[in-house]
Amino acid sequence: MRRDRGLPVLREKELLAAGVDVGPLRRITVVLGRAGGGKWHVPAKAAGWRSHCRYAQHLTGSPLALLDVCEQVCRHCAPGVRVEPGEEALWRAAADVVAADGRVRRLEEQEAGPRSWEGYARVLWEAARHRDAEVRRGLESWTADPSVGAGARQMLKAWSGVLERSETVLAGWRAAAPAAREVTSVSGACDAVAADGNVQRTGQELAAAVLQSRWAQPFDVWAAVRRAWSGVRDQGGEATAARAAAMLAVEAVWGGARVRDVTALPGPALVAGTGFASPAQWADAEFQHRWQQYVLDCCDRLEEALGAAPGDGGDGRQLVLVSGWPLTSKRDAELAYLAQYEQHGPTVPFGGRRTSYGVEPDHAVVLAVPRFAARHAADHTRDDRLRVVLGPELVAAAAEPDERDVLALLRGAYPYLPADAEGDGPGARPTAMVTTARAVRRAAQLGRRAAYSGPDSMEVYNDLVVGKYSWVPDDEHPGPAAAEMENLPVHWLKDWMLCLDVECGMRAETVLHRLYGTVTSYEPGTGRVGFSPAGGHPAILVPVHRIVALTGDRQRRSDGQVPAHEPYEE
Repeated sequence: MRRDRGLPVLREKELLAAGVDVGPLRRITVVLGRAGGGKWHVPAKAAGWRSHCRYAQHLTGSPLALLDVCEQVCRHCAPGVRVEPGEEALWRAAADVVAADGRVRRLEEQEAGPRSWEGYARVLWEAARHRDAEVRRGLESWTADPSVGAGARQMLKAWSGVLERSETVLAGWRAAAPAAREVTSVSGACDAVAADGNVQRTGQELAAAVLQSRWAQPFDVWAAVRRAWSGVRDQGGEATAARAAAMLAVEAVWGGARVRDVTALPGPALVAGTGFASPAQWADAEFQHRWQQYVLDCCDRLEEALGAAPGDGGDGRQLVLVSGWPLTSKRDAELAYLAQYEQHGPTVPFGGRRTSYGVEPDHAVVLAVPRFAARHAADHTRDDRLRVVLGPELVAAAAEPDERDVLALLRGAYPYLPADAEGDGPGARPTAMVTTARAVRRAAQLGRRAAYSGPDSMEVYNDLVVGKYSWVPDDEHPGPAAAEMENLPVHWLKDWMLCLDVECGMRAETVLHRLYGTVTSYEPGTGRVGFSPAGGHPAILVPVHRIVALTGDRQRRSDGQVPAHEPYEE
Protein backbone atom coordinates (compact mmCIF):
# COMPACT_ATOMS: atom_id res chain seq x y z
CA MET A 1 0.00 0.00 0.00
CA ARG A 2 1.10 3.58 -0.55
CA ARG A 3 2.36 5.20 2.64
CA ASP A 4 3.69 8.49 1.33
CA ARG A 5 0.26 10.12 1.62
CA GLY A 6 -0.34 8.96 5.19
CA LEU A 7 -3.46 7.43 6.66
CA PRO A 8 -6.78 9.18 6.00
CA VAL A 9 -8.54 10.95 8.86
CA LEU A 10 -11.52 9.09 10.34
CA ARG A 11 -14.19 10.50 12.67
CA GLU A 12 -16.19 8.28 14.97
CA LYS A 13 -19.47 10.07 14.27
CA GLU A 14 -19.16 9.49 10.52
CA LEU A 15 -18.16 5.86 11.04
CA LEU A 16 -21.23 5.15 13.17
CA ALA A 17 -23.49 6.91 10.64
CA ALA A 18 -22.08 4.63 7.92
CA GLY A 19 -22.79 1.50 9.97
CA VAL A 20 -19.14 0.73 10.78
CA ASP A 21 -18.24 -1.06 14.01
CA VAL A 22 -15.61 1.22 15.58
CA GLY A 23 -14.40 -1.38 18.08
CA PRO A 24 -11.68 -2.92 15.86
CA LEU A 25 -10.57 0.55 14.75
CA ARG A 26 -10.31 1.78 18.33
CA ARG A 27 -7.83 -1.01 19.10
CA ILE A 28 -5.37 0.44 16.55
CA THR A 29 -2.74 2.38 18.50
CA VAL A 30 0.24 4.56 17.53
CA VAL A 31 3.10 6.03 19.52
CA LEU A 32 2.86 9.83 19.54
CA GLY A 33 4.13 12.65 21.67
CA ARG A 34 3.82 16.39 22.13
CA ALA A 35 5.40 19.14 24.16
CA GLY A 36 2.54 20.51 26.23
CA GLY A 37 -0.57 21.23 24.13
CA GLY A 38 -0.89 21.50 20.39
CA LYS A 39 -0.45 18.89 17.70
CA TRP A 40 0.75 15.32 18.19
CA HIS A 41 4.04 14.25 16.58
CA VAL A 42 5.73 10.99 15.64
CA PRO A 43 8.85 10.95 17.86
CA ALA A 44 12.14 11.32 15.97
CA LYS A 45 15.67 10.73 17.27
CA ALA A 46 17.30 13.64 15.50
CA ALA A 47 16.59 16.61 13.27
CA GLY A 48 17.70 16.95 9.67
CA TRP A 49 16.30 17.30 6.20
CA ARG A 50 15.23 13.64 6.23
CA SER A 51 13.21 14.08 9.40
CA HIS A 52 9.49 14.50 8.84
CA CYS A 53 9.09 17.29 11.41
CA ARG A 54 11.53 19.48 13.32
CA TYR A 55 9.19 19.61 16.34
CA ALA A 56 9.26 15.80 16.66
CA GLN A 57 12.90 15.44 17.66
CA HIS A 58 13.69 14.06 21.11
CA LEU A 59 10.01 13.66 22.04
CA THR A 60 8.98 10.80 24.30
CA GLY A 61 5.87 9.13 22.95
CA SER A 62 3.17 6.92 24.41
CA PRO A 63 0.61 4.56 22.80
CA LEU A 64 -2.65 6.30 21.87
CA ALA A 65 -5.80 5.17 20.08
CA LEU A 66 -5.37 6.45 16.53
CA LEU A 67 -9.10 7.09 16.19
CA ASP A 68 -8.94 9.62 19.06
CA VAL A 69 -5.96 11.61 17.81
CA CYS A 70 -5.82 11.25 14.01
CA GLU A 71 -7.25 14.75 13.52
CA GLN A 72 -4.63 16.30 15.83
CA VAL A 73 -1.52 14.78 14.20
CA CYS A 74 0.89 17.36 12.75
CA ARG A 75 0.62 17.50 8.96
CA HIS A 76 4.38 16.97 8.60
CA CYS A 77 4.25 13.88 10.82
CA ALA A 78 1.07 12.39 9.34
CA PRO A 79 2.89 10.58 6.48
CA GLY A 80 5.15 8.98 9.12
CA VAL A 81 2.35 7.38 11.12
CA ARG A 82 2.84 3.60 10.91
CA VAL A 83 0.49 0.77 11.85
CA GLU A 84 0.52 -2.96 11.13
CA PRO A 85 -0.41 -3.94 7.53
CA GLY A 86 -3.68 -5.59 8.59
CA GLU A 87 -4.64 -2.55 10.64
CA GLU A 88 -3.81 -0.27 7.72
CA ALA A 89 -6.04 -2.32 5.42
CA LEU A 90 -8.88 -2.03 7.94
CA TRP A 91 -8.36 1.72 8.37
CA ARG A 92 -8.28 2.49 4.65
CA ALA A 93 -11.35 0.34 3.98
CA ALA A 94 -13.21 2.26 6.70
CA ALA A 95 -12.32 5.51 4.93
CA ASP A 96 -13.75 4.08 1.68
CA VAL A 97 -16.97 3.10 3.45
CA VAL A 98 -17.38 6.57 4.98
CA ALA A 99 -16.71 8.33 1.66
CA ALA A 100 -19.13 6.10 -0.26
CA ASP A 101 -21.79 6.45 2.44
CA GLY A 102 -21.55 10.25 2.29
CA ARG A 103 -22.04 10.30 -1.49
CA VAL A 104 -24.96 7.87 -1.35
CA ARG A 105 -26.60 9.74 1.52
CA ARG A 106 -26.53 13.02 -0.42
CA LEU A 107 -28.18 11.33 -3.39
CA GLU A 108 -30.80 9.63 -1.23
CA GLU A 109 -31.77 12.99 0.28
CA GLN A 110 -32.40 14.64 -3.10
CA GLU A 111 -35.99 15.31 -4.05
CA ALA A 112 -37.57 12.88 -6.48
CA GLY A 113 -38.09 14.10 -10.03
CA PRO A 114 -36.67 13.97 -13.55
CA ARG A 115 -32.98 13.19 -13.82
CA SER A 116 -30.53 14.14 -16.54
CA TRP A 117 -27.94 11.84 -18.08
CA GLU A 118 -25.30 14.52 -17.49
CA GLY A 119 -25.96 14.21 -13.78
CA TYR A 120 -25.95 10.43 -14.01
CA ALA A 121 -22.52 10.44 -15.68
CA ARG A 122 -21.11 12.45 -12.76
CA VAL A 123 -22.76 10.22 -10.15
CA LEU A 124 -21.65 7.05 -11.91
CA TRP A 125 -18.02 8.18 -12.06
CA GLU A 126 -17.99 8.58 -8.25
CA ALA A 127 -20.01 5.45 -7.53
CA ALA A 128 -18.83 2.82 -5.05
CA ARG A 129 -18.70 0.11 -7.75
CA HIS A 130 -15.38 1.49 -9.02
CA ARG A 131 -13.73 0.88 -5.65
CA ASP A 132 -15.33 -2.51 -5.03
CA ALA A 133 -12.53 -4.75 -6.33
CA GLU A 134 -9.77 -2.84 -4.55
CA VAL A 135 -11.63 -2.63 -1.22
CA ARG A 136 -12.42 -6.35 -1.25
CA ARG A 137 -8.90 -7.27 -2.29
CA GLY A 138 -7.49 -5.21 0.58
CA LEU A 139 -9.74 -6.86 3.17
CA GLU A 140 -10.17 -10.45 2.06
CA SER A 141 -6.54 -11.38 2.68
CA TRP A 142 -7.05 -10.48 6.37
CA THR A 143 -10.41 -12.10 7.13
CA ALA A 144 -8.74 -15.17 8.69
CA ASP A 145 -6.15 -13.20 10.67
CA PRO A 146 -6.52 -13.77 14.45
CA SER A 147 -5.85 -10.10 15.21
CA VAL A 148 -7.91 -8.16 12.65
CA GLY A 149 -9.98 -10.91 11.01
CA ALA A 150 -13.23 -10.10 12.82
CA GLY A 151 -12.84 -6.42 11.98
CA ALA A 152 -12.12 -7.22 8.33
CA ARG A 153 -15.27 -9.34 8.07
CA GLN A 154 -17.36 -6.61 9.68
CA MET A 155 -15.87 -4.03 7.34
CA LEU A 156 -16.69 -6.18 4.31
CA LYS A 157 -20.29 -6.35 5.50
CA ALA A 158 -20.44 -2.56 5.91
CA TRP A 159 -18.92 -2.09 2.46
CA SER A 160 -21.40 -4.51 0.85
CA GLY A 161 -24.23 -2.55 2.44
CA VAL A 162 -23.11 0.83 1.11
CA LEU A 163 -22.39 -0.71 -2.31
CA GLU A 164 -25.94 -2.11 -2.47
CA ARG A 165 -27.38 1.31 -1.55
CA SER A 166 -25.22 2.93 -4.23
CA GLU A 167 -26.49 0.55 -6.91
CA THR A 168 -30.09 1.19 -5.81
CA VAL A 169 -29.60 4.94 -6.20
CA LEU A 170 -28.06 4.47 -9.64
CA ALA A 171 -30.97 2.27 -10.75
CA GLY A 172 -33.46 4.88 -9.55
CA TRP A 173 -31.63 7.61 -11.45
CA ARG A 174 -31.65 5.56 -14.66
CA ALA A 175 -35.40 4.95 -14.29
CA ALA A 176 -36.09 8.69 -13.90
CA ALA A 177 -33.84 9.77 -16.80
CA PRO A 178 -35.10 10.22 -20.38
CA ALA A 179 -35.40 7.22 -22.68
CA ALA A 180 -32.32 6.74 -24.86
CA ARG A 181 -34.34 6.74 -28.09
CA GLU A 182 -35.78 10.17 -27.26
CA VAL A 183 -32.34 11.54 -26.43
CA THR A 184 -30.79 10.27 -29.66
CA SER A 185 -33.70 11.59 -31.75
CA VAL A 186 -33.45 15.03 -30.17
CA SER A 187 -29.68 15.10 -30.53
CA GLY A 188 -29.93 13.95 -34.13
CA ALA A 189 -32.34 16.80 -34.88
CA CYS A 190 -29.88 19.28 -33.35
CA ASP A 191 -27.04 17.87 -35.46
CA ALA A 192 -29.17 18.09 -38.62
CA VAL A 193 -29.92 21.78 -38.03
CA ALA A 194 -26.33 22.54 -37.06
CA ALA A 195 -25.13 21.00 -40.32
CA ASP A 196 -26.45 24.14 -42.05
CA GLY A 197 -23.65 26.60 -41.41
CA ASN A 198 -26.03 29.56 -41.77
CA VAL A 199 -27.49 28.83 -38.32
CA GLN A 200 -24.21 29.40 -36.50
CA ARG A 201 -23.21 32.20 -38.88
CA THR A 202 -26.35 34.21 -38.19
CA GLY A 203 -25.88 33.74 -34.46
CA GLN A 204 -22.29 34.92 -34.68
CA GLU A 205 -23.36 38.04 -36.60
CA LEU A 206 -25.83 38.89 -33.86
CA ALA A 207 -23.21 38.32 -31.15
CA ALA A 208 -20.75 40.57 -32.99
CA ALA A 209 -23.23 43.47 -32.83
CA VAL A 210 -23.50 43.43 -29.03
CA LEU A 211 -21.67 46.03 -26.96
CA GLN A 212 -19.46 44.19 -24.44
CA SER A 213 -16.22 44.53 -22.53
CA ARG A 214 -12.95 44.15 -24.36
CA TRP A 215 -12.08 40.76 -22.85
CA ALA A 216 -15.54 39.16 -22.89
CA GLN A 217 -16.12 36.07 -25.02
CA PRO A 218 -18.93 36.37 -27.60
CA PHE A 219 -22.16 34.68 -26.54
CA ASP A 220 -22.79 31.42 -28.44
CA VAL A 221 -26.51 31.91 -29.00
CA TRP A 222 -26.96 28.76 -31.09
CA ALA A 223 -25.42 26.59 -28.36
CA ALA A 224 -27.73 28.18 -25.77
CA VAL A 225 -30.82 27.56 -27.92
CA ARG A 226 -29.75 23.98 -28.62
CA ARG A 227 -29.09 23.21 -24.96
CA ALA A 228 -32.35 24.73 -23.69
CA TRP A 229 -34.55 23.23 -26.41
CA SER A 230 -33.06 19.74 -26.15
CA GLY A 231 -33.24 19.83 -22.34
CA VAL A 232 -37.03 20.14 -22.51
CA ARG A 233 -37.57 17.77 -25.43
CA ASP A 234 -35.33 15.10 -23.82
CA GLN A 235 -37.68 14.99 -20.86
CA GLY A 236 -40.74 14.58 -23.11
CA GLY A 237 -41.76 18.26 -22.97
CA GLU A 238 -43.93 19.84 -25.67
CA ALA A 239 -42.70 22.09 -28.46
CA THR A 240 -44.17 25.22 -26.83
CA ALA A 241 -42.32 24.55 -23.57
CA ALA A 242 -39.05 23.93 -25.45
CA ARG A 243 -39.49 27.19 -27.38
CA ALA A 244 -40.16 29.11 -24.16
CA ALA A 245 -37.07 27.58 -22.51
CA ALA A 246 -34.90 28.60 -25.47
CA MET A 247 -36.29 32.15 -25.38
CA LEU A 248 -35.60 32.46 -21.65
CA ALA A 249 -32.04 31.15 -22.04
CA VAL A 250 -31.17 33.85 -24.58
CA GLU A 251 -33.15 36.57 -22.84
CA ALA A 252 -31.08 36.01 -19.69
CA VAL A 253 -28.02 37.20 -21.64
CA TRP A 254 -29.40 39.50 -24.32
CA GLY A 255 -32.58 40.80 -22.68
CA GLY A 256 -31.10 44.22 -22.04
CA ALA A 257 -28.17 44.13 -24.44
CA ARG A 258 -27.05 47.31 -26.24
CA VAL A 259 -25.78 47.49 -29.81
CA ARG A 260 -22.23 48.76 -30.17
CA ASP A 261 -22.88 50.47 -33.53
CA VAL A 262 -25.87 50.90 -35.81
CA THR A 263 -23.83 49.65 -38.75
CA ALA A 264 -23.05 46.40 -36.92
CA LEU A 265 -26.57 45.13 -37.57
CA PRO A 266 -27.24 43.22 -40.80
CA GLY A 267 -29.67 44.68 -43.31
CA PRO A 268 -32.33 45.18 -44.32
CA ALA A 269 -33.92 46.49 -41.12
CA LEU A 270 -36.92 44.60 -39.76
CA VAL A 271 -38.11 47.36 -37.40
CA ALA A 272 -39.26 50.71 -38.78
CA GLY A 273 -36.97 53.55 -37.72
CA THR A 274 -39.75 56.02 -36.89
CA GLY A 275 -40.71 56.89 -33.33
CA PHE A 276 -37.28 56.46 -31.75
CA ALA A 277 -35.41 59.24 -29.97
CA SER A 278 -32.05 58.31 -31.51
CA PRO A 279 -30.42 55.89 -33.96
CA ALA A 280 -28.96 54.02 -30.96
CA GLN A 281 -32.43 53.44 -29.51
CA TRP A 282 -33.67 52.16 -32.85
CA ALA A 283 -30.62 49.84 -33.15
CA ASP A 284 -31.34 48.34 -29.74
CA ALA A 285 -34.97 47.67 -30.69
CA GLU A 286 -33.85 46.16 -34.01
CA PHE A 287 -31.45 43.85 -32.19
CA GLN A 288 -34.08 42.70 -29.70
CA HIS A 289 -36.44 41.85 -32.54
CA ARG A 290 -33.74 40.03 -34.50
CA TRP A 291 -32.54 37.76 -31.70
CA GLN A 292 -36.10 36.79 -30.77
CA GLN A 293 -36.85 35.96 -34.39
CA TYR A 294 -33.61 33.98 -34.55
CA VAL A 295 -34.64 31.86 -31.57
CA LEU A 296 -38.09 31.18 -33.05
CA ASP A 297 -36.60 30.24 -36.41
CA CYS A 298 -34.13 27.85 -34.76
CA CYS A 299 -36.87 26.17 -32.74
CA ASP A 300 -39.07 25.77 -35.82
CA ARG A 301 -36.20 24.13 -37.71
CA LEU A 302 -35.43 21.87 -34.75
CA GLU A 303 -39.04 20.72 -34.52
CA GLU A 304 -39.11 20.03 -38.26
CA ALA A 305 -35.89 17.99 -38.02
CA LEU A 306 -37.24 16.07 -35.01
CA GLY A 307 -40.36 15.13 -36.93
CA ALA A 308 -38.25 13.86 -39.81
CA ALA A 309 -35.92 11.79 -37.59
CA PRO A 310 -35.31 8.26 -38.99
CA GLY A 311 -36.14 5.04 -37.17
CA ASP A 312 -33.86 3.45 -34.61
CA GLY A 313 -32.01 1.21 -37.08
CA GLY A 314 -33.04 -2.21 -35.77
CA ASP A 315 -32.40 -4.30 -32.69
CA GLY A 316 -29.18 -5.78 -31.36
CA ARG A 317 -26.12 -4.41 -29.61
CA GLN A 318 -22.70 -3.24 -30.68
CA LEU A 319 -19.37 -2.55 -28.97
CA VAL A 320 -18.13 1.05 -29.00
CA LEU A 321 -14.94 2.61 -27.70
CA VAL A 322 -15.74 5.96 -26.05
CA SER A 323 -12.86 8.30 -25.21
CA GLY A 324 -13.15 11.44 -23.12
CA TRP A 325 -14.67 9.42 -20.26
CA PRO A 326 -16.37 10.29 -17.92
CA LEU A 327 -18.97 12.14 -19.99
CA THR A 328 -19.23 15.07 -17.60
CA SER A 329 -18.06 18.10 -19.59
CA LYS A 330 -20.36 20.51 -21.46
CA ARG A 331 -19.48 19.03 -24.83
CA ASP A 332 -20.71 15.63 -23.58
CA ALA A 333 -24.31 16.72 -22.89
CA GLU A 334 -25.74 14.79 -25.86
CA LEU A 335 -23.51 11.73 -25.31
CA ALA A 336 -24.00 11.40 -21.56
CA TYR A 337 -26.86 8.89 -22.02
CA LEU A 338 -24.18 6.34 -23.00
CA ALA A 339 -23.19 6.16 -19.32
CA GLN A 340 -26.21 3.92 -18.63
CA TYR A 341 -24.83 1.03 -20.70
CA GLU A 342 -22.67 -1.83 -19.47
CA GLN A 343 -18.91 -1.35 -19.52
CA HIS A 344 -16.65 -4.22 -20.60
CA GLY A 345 -12.98 -4.44 -19.75
CA PRO A 346 -10.98 -1.92 -17.73
CA THR A 347 -11.00 1.87 -17.89
CA VAL A 348 -7.78 2.89 -19.67
CA PRO A 349 -5.80 6.18 -19.75
CA PHE A 350 -6.44 8.59 -22.59
CA GLY A 351 -4.19 11.54 -21.77
CA GLY A 352 -5.58 14.55 -19.94
CA ARG A 353 -8.32 17.13 -20.34
CA ARG A 354 -7.87 20.85 -19.77
CA THR A 355 -9.83 22.37 -16.89
CA SER A 356 -9.83 25.78 -15.26
CA TYR A 357 -7.44 24.34 -12.66
CA GLY A 358 -4.99 22.68 -15.08
CA VAL A 359 -5.08 19.12 -16.44
CA GLU A 360 -7.09 16.18 -15.10
CA PRO A 361 -7.04 12.55 -16.27
CA ASP A 362 -9.06 11.58 -19.32
CA HIS A 363 -10.09 7.97 -19.92
CA ALA A 364 -11.51 5.57 -22.50
CA VAL A 365 -13.94 2.66 -22.04
CA VAL A 366 -15.66 0.00 -24.12
CA LEU A 367 -19.47 -0.17 -23.86
CA ALA A 368 -22.05 -2.55 -25.28
CA VAL A 369 -24.86 -0.31 -26.57
CA PRO A 370 -27.96 -0.69 -28.77
CA ARG A 371 -27.25 -0.26 -32.46
CA PHE A 372 -29.26 2.96 -32.68
CA ALA A 373 -27.10 4.44 -29.90
CA ALA A 374 -23.90 3.34 -31.61
CA ARG A 375 -25.02 4.93 -34.87
CA HIS A 376 -26.02 8.17 -33.13
CA ALA A 377 -22.76 8.41 -31.16
CA ALA A 378 -20.71 7.92 -34.32
CA ASP A 379 -22.74 10.46 -36.30
CA HIS A 380 -22.68 12.99 -33.46
CA THR A 381 -18.87 12.83 -33.25
CA ARG A 382 -18.09 12.54 -36.97
CA ASP A 383 -15.85 15.63 -36.76
CA ASP A 384 -13.78 13.94 -34.03
CA ARG A 385 -13.30 10.43 -35.37
CA LEU A 386 -11.24 9.19 -32.41
CA ARG A 387 -13.96 10.12 -29.91
CA VAL A 388 -16.22 7.16 -30.68
CA VAL A 389 -14.92 4.05 -32.46
CA LEU A 390 -17.41 1.39 -33.51
CA GLY A 391 -16.56 -2.23 -32.77
CA PRO A 392 -18.14 -5.52 -33.83
CA GLU A 393 -21.84 -6.21 -33.40
CA LEU A 394 -22.88 -8.78 -30.81
CA VAL A 395 -24.33 -11.87 -32.43
CA ALA A 396 -27.20 -12.37 -30.00
CA ALA A 397 -29.05 -9.86 -27.85
CA ALA A 398 -27.93 -11.48 -24.59
CA ALA A 399 -24.45 -12.50 -25.76
CA GLU A 400 -21.37 -11.39 -23.90
CA PRO A 401 -18.70 -9.76 -26.10
CA ASP A 402 -15.53 -11.62 -26.96
CA GLU A 403 -12.74 -10.46 -24.65
CA ARG A 404 -10.38 -10.23 -27.64
CA ASP A 405 -12.70 -7.73 -29.32
CA VAL A 406 -12.87 -5.64 -26.15
CA LEU A 407 -9.08 -5.60 -25.69
CA ALA A 408 -8.51 -4.77 -29.37
CA LEU A 409 -10.72 -1.68 -29.03
CA LEU A 410 -9.05 -0.62 -25.77
CA ARG A 411 -5.59 -0.88 -27.36
CA GLY A 412 -6.70 1.76 -29.84
CA ALA A 413 -6.93 4.17 -26.91
CA TYR A 414 -3.93 2.96 -24.87
CA PRO A 415 -1.61 0.20 -26.15
CA TYR A 416 -0.40 -1.20 -22.81
CA LEU A 417 -2.96 -3.02 -20.68
CA PRO A 418 -2.42 -4.73 -17.29
CA ALA A 419 -3.66 -7.97 -18.87
CA ASP A 420 -0.57 -8.02 -21.10
CA ALA A 421 1.92 -8.84 -18.35
CA GLU A 422 -0.58 -10.88 -16.32
CA GLY A 423 -0.73 -13.36 -19.17
CA ASP A 424 3.06 -13.79 -19.25
CA GLY A 425 3.08 -15.89 -16.09
CA PRO A 426 5.60 -15.95 -13.21
CA GLY A 427 9.28 -15.77 -14.06
CA ALA A 428 8.61 -14.45 -17.57
CA ARG A 429 11.68 -13.40 -19.55
CA PRO A 430 12.06 -10.68 -22.19
CA THR A 431 11.26 -11.68 -25.75
CA ALA A 432 13.73 -11.54 -28.62
CA MET A 433 12.06 -8.32 -29.77
CA VAL A 434 12.82 -6.66 -26.43
CA THR A 435 16.42 -7.92 -26.13
CA THR A 436 17.19 -6.80 -29.68
CA ALA A 437 15.76 -3.32 -29.07
CA ARG A 438 17.73 -3.09 -25.81
CA ALA A 439 20.98 -4.01 -27.57
CA VAL A 440 20.47 -1.24 -30.12
CA ARG A 441 19.84 1.32 -27.36
CA ARG A 442 22.92 0.22 -25.39
CA ALA A 443 25.15 0.43 -28.45
CA ALA A 444 23.94 3.96 -29.20
CA GLN A 445 25.12 5.34 -25.86
CA LEU A 446 28.33 3.45 -25.02
CA GLY A 447 30.46 6.57 -25.12
CA ARG A 448 28.18 8.61 -22.90
CA ARG A 449 27.81 5.83 -20.30
CA ALA A 450 31.60 5.46 -19.97
CA ALA A 451 31.92 9.17 -19.11
CA TYR A 452 29.85 8.92 -15.92
CA SER A 453 31.72 8.67 -12.65
CA GLY A 454 29.49 5.94 -11.21
CA PRO A 455 26.00 4.39 -11.20
CA ASP A 456 24.80 6.90 -8.58
CA SER A 457 26.18 9.93 -10.38
CA MET A 458 23.84 12.92 -10.61
CA GLU A 459 25.04 13.25 -14.20
CA VAL A 460 23.13 10.04 -14.97
CA TYR A 461 19.97 11.51 -13.44
CA ASN A 462 20.36 14.89 -15.17
CA ASP A 463 20.96 13.36 -18.61
CA LEU A 464 18.18 10.80 -18.16
CA VAL A 465 15.40 13.31 -17.47
CA VAL A 466 16.32 15.49 -20.48
CA GLY A 467 16.66 12.61 -22.93
CA LYS A 468 20.43 12.56 -23.38
CA TYR A 469 20.74 9.17 -21.71
CA SER A 470 18.51 6.06 -21.64
CA TRP A 471 18.23 3.56 -18.82
CA VAL A 472 18.14 0.09 -20.39
CA PRO A 473 17.23 -2.87 -18.12
CA ASP A 474 19.38 -5.98 -17.77
CA ASP A 475 18.47 -8.95 -19.92
CA GLU A 476 19.13 -11.05 -16.82
CA HIS A 477 17.58 -9.22 -13.87
CA PRO A 478 19.06 -8.11 -11.51
CA GLY A 479 22.33 -6.74 -12.84
CA PRO A 480 24.22 -3.45 -13.26
CA ALA A 481 21.19 -1.64 -14.70
CA ALA A 482 19.05 -2.67 -11.72
CA ALA A 483 21.70 -1.30 -9.34
CA GLU A 484 21.86 1.92 -11.34
CA MET A 485 18.10 2.49 -11.10
CA GLU A 486 18.15 1.64 -7.40
CA ASN A 487 20.77 4.34 -6.84
CA LEU A 488 18.87 7.02 -8.76
CA PRO A 489 16.64 9.42 -6.74
CA VAL A 490 13.40 7.85 -7.96
CA HIS A 491 11.36 10.19 -5.74
CA TRP A 492 12.61 13.06 -7.94
CA LEU A 493 11.78 11.32 -11.21
CA LYS A 494 8.06 11.89 -10.60
CA ASP A 495 8.64 15.59 -11.27
CA TRP A 496 9.67 14.91 -14.90
CA MET A 497 7.75 13.81 -17.97
CA LEU A 498 9.56 10.66 -19.19
CA CYS A 499 9.24 8.09 -21.99
CA LEU A 500 8.83 4.42 -21.13
CA ASP A 501 9.44 2.18 -24.14
CA VAL A 502 7.37 -0.95 -23.56
CA GLU A 503 6.39 -4.19 -25.25
CA CYS A 504 2.57 -4.11 -25.55
CA GLY A 505 0.04 -6.80 -26.35
CA MET A 506 -0.35 -10.48 -25.64
CA ARG A 507 2.62 -12.75 -26.31
CA ALA A 508 3.02 -13.89 -29.94
CA GLU A 509 1.50 -10.66 -31.24
CA THR A 510 3.33 -7.92 -29.35
CA VAL A 511 4.55 -4.53 -30.60
CA LEU A 512 6.73 -1.81 -29.11
CA HIS A 513 5.23 1.52 -28.03
CA ARG A 514 6.48 4.64 -26.29
CA LEU A 515 4.38 5.67 -23.28
CA TYR A 516 4.64 9.15 -21.77
CA GLY A 517 4.24 9.79 -18.06
CA THR A 518 6.09 9.94 -14.75
CA VAL A 519 7.94 7.27 -12.77
CA THR A 520 6.54 6.98 -9.26
CA SER A 521 8.40 3.95 -7.87
CA TYR A 522 10.91 1.18 -8.53
CA GLU A 523 11.02 -2.26 -6.89
CA PRO A 524 14.63 -3.51 -6.88
CA GLY A 525 13.63 -7.11 -6.17
CA THR A 526 11.15 -7.56 -8.99
CA GLY A 527 12.31 -4.71 -11.23
CA ARG A 528 8.76 -3.42 -11.60
CA VAL A 529 8.44 0.27 -12.41
CA GLY A 530 5.52 2.33 -11.11
CA PHE A 531 4.46 4.47 -14.06
CA SER A 532 1.79 7.20 -14.04
CA PRO A 533 0.53 7.80 -17.63
CA ALA A 534 0.47 11.37 -18.95
CA GLY A 535 -2.52 13.32 -17.70
CA GLY A 536 -2.04 12.46 -14.02
CA HIS A 537 -3.46 8.93 -14.07
CA PRO A 538 -2.94 6.47 -11.18
CA ALA A 539 0.30 4.54 -11.48
CA ILE A 540 0.44 1.16 -13.16
CA LEU A 541 3.15 -1.43 -12.48
CA VAL A 542 5.17 -2.42 -15.54
CA PRO A 543 7.40 -5.52 -15.15
CA VAL A 544 11.05 -5.23 -16.17
CA HIS A 545 10.84 -7.98 -18.80
CA ARG A 546 8.44 -5.77 -20.78
CA ILE A 547 10.60 -2.61 -20.64
CA VAL A 548 13.00 -1.68 -23.42
CA ALA A 549 14.22 1.64 -22.00
CA LEU A 550 13.41 4.68 -19.89
CA THR A 551 14.46 8.16 -20.95
CA GLY A 552 13.29 11.75 -21.30
CA ASP A 553 12.13 13.80 -24.25
CA ARG A 554 14.52 16.53 -25.36
CA GLN A 555 11.86 18.84 -26.80
CA ARG A 556 8.61 17.96 -25.00
CA ARG A 557 8.66 17.95 -21.21
CA SER A 558 5.18 18.78 -19.95
CA ASP A 559 1.66 17.35 -19.97
CA GLY A 560 0.42 19.76 -22.58
CA GLN A 561 3.24 18.97 -25.01
CA VAL A 562 3.37 15.17 -25.10
CA PRO A 563 0.83 12.61 -26.35
CA ALA A 564 -0.26 9.76 -24.11
CA HIS A 565 1.67 7.35 -26.36
CA GLU A 566 3.18 7.03 -29.80
CA PRO A 567 4.79 4.29 -31.91
CA TYR A 568 8.31 3.20 -31.01
CA GLU A 569 10.71 4.48 -33.67
CA GLU A 570 14.21 4.06 -32.23
